[in-house]
Amino acid sequence: MYSALLYIHVLALVYWLGGDLGTYLSSRHVLRSDLGVESRQTAFKILMECDMGPRLAMPIILGSGCHLAALRWPTLLPGETALIGWLVVAIWVGLVAAIHSSIGHRMPSLARWDLRLRFAVVFTLLAAGTYGLSLGLPGWVLLKILIFAVLVACGIAVRFGLKPFALAYVQMINEGASEAGNAAMVTHMGVVRRYVWIIWLGLFINAALGLRVITF
Repeated sequence: MYSALLYIHVLALVYWLGGDLGTYLSSRHVLRSDLGVESRQTAFKILMECDMGPRLAMPIILGSGCHLAALRWPTLLPGETALIGWLVVAIWVGLVAAIHSSIGHRMPSLARWDLRLRFAVVFTLLAAGTYGLSLGLPGWVLLKILIFAVLVACGIAVRFGLKPFALAYVQMINEGASEAGNAAMVTHMGVVRRYVWIIWLGLFINAALGLRVITF
């Protein structure tokens, strides 16, 4: 059981990083003013498809991480830790799948519920880190929890940062490309990329902590 969960945990990390890289590279073509609007639309569709990897990997890493911790420190963590983790995963993955299907178009409120869940995850992880400190969990585990909370928070920041970019993108689709619109998309995507780089750094550190390359 432990080895299977560890495999899922690592595989989710791979899909997160790989999907983010595909999203990053696709975004460069969306911003290219020398391409036609149709080509940039195609690049945006690829971007959205690649982004499903990180969107699904994030909750799976959380659920598998909770289960791994429950198995490794059964005397320190409540027995419900794994169950609660996978319950959150089920709700989170269900929301992501629904939002990116025809259901999401009919029920735009699902995106707001997804956002609320992410905020709840951030605050719960911060509280869990404090609680874990009192339980005597290893420092490297507490650091992983804190970093994961930061990654989820960065994902929220990306969502807000993409709103002005989306407005400029829709304007390009409806009215054609313009100098002002291109400049706006480049500017807002530049802001979003800063959060993406923080996410990558956090994933690198958490991977190193999990492998005990870094000890804390």
